[in-house]
Amino acid sequence: MAVDLIGLVSQSVTPQMISQIAGMTGLDQTTAEELVGGAVPSVVASLASAASSPGGAQKIADAVSNADPDLTTKLTSALGSGQSQLLTDGAGKLSALIGGSGLSSLAAALSQHSGATPANAQLAIGAVTHALIGALGQQDPSTWSDGGAIGNLLASQKSAISAAMPADLVKSLSSSGLLQGLGAAGAAMASSAAGAAVTQARAAGASSGFPMWAIVVIVLIILAAIYWFVAMKKDAKPAAQAPITIHYAMGREALAAG
Repeated sequence: MAVDLIGLVSQSVTPQMISQIAGMTGLDQTTAEELVGGAVPSVVASLASAASSPGGAQKIADAVSNADPDLTTKLTSALGSGQSQLLTDGAGKLSALIGGSGLSSLAAALSQHSGATPANAQLAIGAVTHALIGALGQQDPSTWSDGGAIGNLLASQKSAISAAMPADLVKSLSSSGLLQGLGAAGAAMASSAAGAAVTQARAAGASSGFPMWAIVVIVLIILAAIYWFVAMKKDAKPAAQAPITIHYAMGREALAAG
């Protein structure tokens, strides 16, 4: 049966662990969920890209082979006690696999996606990295024990990564090289994200813009109302004075007759 890495990591990083990450970083629950939810497919994608580079897959296999067998348990314990050092170590481990600039790009993209700081994003990345390596270590060694095996495993995750990756993260990471290992799937993700951004921009412009012709019509209506009001007042004055003039003329005629 095919291994679903994103599913495995999502099961490992439980809602309770996300709450603990929120408490450790001072984030609210919603932000922590956005952060971790984006980190899971992003970390898997970055490792898939690293595996496609010369020698990258073997480095990942070695990282899994050399990992503490109790890594998942220790991650749970560290989060429960609020100890961030293990998470920092996890971010450092990913940095060794994808490069320091890759880690910085990933943290910046996740920060923009969730609203967390890059420093807090790196802690979430560290937690997800440990969860991923721990989950891999619990699988059949034939799926990860050498570069060829783990390279094939990570390459098989392209569709799952595409389905799980938020569009704004795809857009942010498309120029970082962290999606290059996804091949056509990565290009399709970037194209889809760009199309979604254009559609969103057009929709925002249509919903917020007020057509100029409507403004002109409103101004003309206001001017016409003012003109009508002034004209009515001018017409009303002679009508009000007419009875007085007639009454005055009749009074003069009566005096002359007497």
